[in-house]
Order: sequence, then structure tokens, then C-alpha cells
Amino acid sequence: MKQSAIGIDIGGTNSKVGLVDETGKLLCFEKFPTDSQSGFEDFVRRMSTNINKLLTKHNISKTALSGVGIGAPNGNAQAGTIESPPNLSWDVVPIVKAFQQALEIDNIKLDNDANVAALGEGRWGVAKDSSNFIVVTLGTGIGTGIVANGELIRGSHGMAAEGGHLVIRPGGRPCNCGGMGHLECYASVRGIKTTTFIQLEKELSFHEISELYHAGDETMLQVVKKTANFLAIGLAQMGTIFAPDMFVLAGGVATLGEQFRSWTEQAYIENTYRPFKHISKLELSRISTAEGAVLGAASLVI
Repeated sequence: MKQSAIGIDIGGTNSKVGLVDETGKLLCFEKFPTDSQSGFEDFVRRMSTNINKLLTKHNISKTALSGVGIGAPNGNAQAGTIESPPNLSWDVVPIVKAFQQALEIDNIKLDNDANVAALGEGRWGVAKDSSNFIVVTLGTGIGTGIVANGELIRGSHGMAAEGGHLVIRPGGRPCNCGGMGHLECYASVRGIKTTTFIQLEKELSFHEISELYHAGDETMLQVVKKTANFLAIGLAQMGTIFAPDMFVLAGGVATLGEQFRSWTEQAYIENTYRPFKHISKLELSRISTAEGAVLGAASLVI
């Protein structure tokens, strides 16, 4: 069991933790509300409690672990900090140090949540045979993990590749980061809920939107197609710069399925620079929404 690891995925709404072996098999898994408004210290306490329960339940000692990997929005791999994430009520928090102290485990590594999703896809998912791909996580917000020539792009300060904050509508919807018209405001779970509200003048949960869409509701079909068009505009900008083999769509919005993928691909081709129109496939993640980022986080230490 020495190569087993804990993977943590911190999301704006829910956080997930799992025990992963060296083959990428998820041995156990838990999900619970992030509830960032209760404070960072409280979150560390609740996550540590969940980890200790998982280890006790499966009779695994901390010394049998290769370490703990963490994926988080605005996670800075160089500094070991989460830095002012738009969808979490935290400023700059020393998450690696906090978990080292709480869990009494030294080998704890952090990266941006979309980066760890990219690691999972590249190691165990649909992109395992590609050296140039972009994973787009469509959750509460939008994250992007970019792999070019087999290497994650982290930039000069460890936090590059925030594709969710590309401007697709100058002066458009307000973003939680303080900007305006960002991709995240239109193609994330929050974005599709906003589009639905504009159409219906009432709030629906993403679960309700998904159910109506899959049932063939005409208004929801229009909402999802608009969301696909918004997403394609952002992907077209990324594709023109990076020319990946593929985009991998992951997270909640990607669970809308094949029709959503097809609409996005069609709009992507329409919006992309002519020489680049047909070099990038669009794929749905084959790793479940629940597991993908946890597997990627664990791969930081396996």
C-alpha cells in the first residue's frame, strides 16, 4: 500500500476526498459541503476528520501513504497557498502547511484544481495518449489545465492558465473575481443558472435545469445551446493560442452530455481561426465528475 495516496479536490460548492492506489483505482471516497464561509480553519478541521475516518475504516496507517495531493481553485503550487479564490470566502491561506500540521504528514502537494484534473486525464483518462491538451472544468466556476508538449503550464508565479477569466463579453456579467464578462460568468454552473433566470425569471438549481434539458424542455434546450456557444467562444481563444490535440470537458456542466459537446464543437469550429478549425477534438471526460480531480490530486504524490 506504500504507493497509495490521498487526493483532495476543493470546490466552490463541494469538496471531495479519496484514497487512490498506484493504478488509479479509487479505494474509497467522500464528499461534503465546502462551506467556506465557516472559515478556513473549520474547513481544515472537517477535511482532516474525514481523512482520518477513511484511513481508520480501511485500516490504513499514515505511514503507508505516499502523501496527500490537493487540487484547489487559485492553488499556487510554488507557494503552497490558495490565493483569493473567487468562489471561496478565503483570502490567502497556507493550505499545505495547515494540512501538514493537522494530519501530521509531511509530503503534501498542492496545485490548481484544473491542473490536477489535467494530470488525472493525462494519466488515467481520455487524454492519456496526448501530449497537448486542455482540460476545462465546468463547475461552480471554470478552471483550465493546459498541457503543452507533455508539461503543465504554470507560468512565472505558479498560477497560469486561468481560462475561466477570459473576457468573452466586454462589460458583461459581473464575475466573483471583480471582473466583467468572463467566460466563467456564462458557461459554468453559476453561468447556466443565470442564463436560465434571464429566460424564465425564476431560479432553478442545476439539477432541475439538467432534468428539464434531458426531458426535452424547449426553453432548457435553448439555454444549454446558448451555454455551448458561450463556452465555444472561450475555447476558440484558447485553441488559437495553444492548438491542442483536444479539449476535455469535465465537471458539472459537462454532465449535460453528448448533445452539449456536439453543440460546443460546432460553435467552436465556427469561431476558431481558419487554419485551426479542425485540429482540436472536443471530448467529454470519461472519469466521473466525482473521481476525476481526486485522481489527479493523488497523482501529485503517487
